[in-house]
Amino acid sequence: MLRSYHAVLAAVCLGLASSAMAIDKLVIVSPHRKSIQDEFIPKFKTFYADTYKTSVDVDWLDNGGTTDAVRLLRTRFDKSKTTSGIDVIWGGGTSIFIDLEQEHLLQSFQLPAALASQVPEQLSGVRLYNASKTWVATALSSFGIFYNKKVLGFEALKAPATWSDLAQPGFKNQLSLADPRHSGTAMTMVQIVLNARGWDKGWELLTQIAGNTRSFTHSSSDPIKAVIAGDAAAAMAIDFYAQPKIDELGKDNLGFVLPANETVIDPDPVAIIRGAPNRAVAQRFVAFVLSVEAQKLLILPKGAPGGPKLASLGRMAVNKQAYLDTEGKRSSAFDPFKQSAFLHMDVAANAKMVHVLSDLIGALQIDTHNELKAAWAAIIKRGLNPAEVAEFARPPVSEKEVLALCDQWHDNTLRNNKVNAWVAFAKAKYLRLAAH
Repeated sequence: MLRSYHAVLAAVCLGLASSAMAIDKLVIVSPHRKSIQDEFIPKFKTFYADTYKTSVDVDWLDNGGTTDAVRLLRTRFDKSKTTSGIDVIWGGGTSIFIDLEQEHLLQSFQLPAALASQVPEQLSGVRLYNASKTWVATALSSFGIFYNKKVLGFEALKAPATWSDLAQPGFKNQLSLADPRHSGTAMTMVQIVLNARGWDKGWELLTQIAGNTRSFTHSSSDPIKAVIAGDAAAAMAIDFYAQPKIDELGKDNLGFVLPANETVIDPDPVAIIRGAPNRAVAQRFVAFVLSVEAQKLLILPKGAPGGPKLASLGRMAVNKQAYLDTEGKRSSAFDPFKQSAFLHMDVAANAKMVHVLSDLIGALQIDTHNELKAAWAAIIKRGLNPAEVAEFARPPVSEKEVLALCDQWHDNTLRNNKVNAWVAFAKAKYLRLAAH
């Protein structure tokens, strides 16, 4: 009898212990840099324990940039049609989320009413969440030019202010860019130039910039590192990579500029994945990221009350109340809700074109980069003859032809044939121009 009593007591104690140790789980895939993870996740865990009286274990999957994160998600769904085992995808431009929605890989969700009133439906004509409510912006990004003032001085170069400045001969071998096939940020900047200048003039500018580029990197953070190290004078960059480095290393050393009327604000969304194994926790995470207290992490400087503890994040928030609560305290006085001079892009059209466009850029600028640089150097040496510059930059397809290819790009035979033809076209042209 005594043994039975002790057995029951032990079982009860074991059950209580198990209950006390029980934790919720969340699996996130994200291209966000580690500083965002290091600030948001500990704060979320504390919030979760205080609010829901249990702990949460967060598994953060980081396998590269936006394209790589999406590839992982699709690969997992290929193996299991019902779930990827991932709850949330966080980060990357809206075009990726439009793709995922069209593939029915996202799950709709409803924000708490109080929170929804603080996050507007759109800003300067840009949607901050979609009509079907399968994604919502968590931050805003802007795109510009990051530069090293010391290197510019050594090379007797003026600080760049427009995209066209990066195409000037003085910047030859002084730029570092990310490969748009791997970086969603780099692809957005390509689309910005094409939208701002039009297809023909846009390609001319992008090809000249590629001619000045020392190398294309795998990650969108690598050009930032090159500029900081002095290995490059400038890079096309997203604001939240550039601004924290300026705060850290000083405005006397580094600068960042948004080309006037030729840049955009791009939402940085979060979404819950269809078949999320921890959907309730995922919904709580989305609400947390949009909360005033979490949004302050984006806009307050390191060490400020309520701000980040390890590093300034230098981002723009989407919660209007976060700006009202931090007036005069933020890292930057810039408030996107008080601005209007942004370029408007057709997000849906850009999303449709992104796969063909990435392969086109790869063929014309990256896989043939050595030949491209040699041709550009020869053209500069011969005095930048306008006819040669136009031939150098002319793509093998029109914008209309690219749009027509979008619906056929799933055909791997057609795709491979087109890419091979583009590479052959580019190499022949660059070799001819280099030899003139």
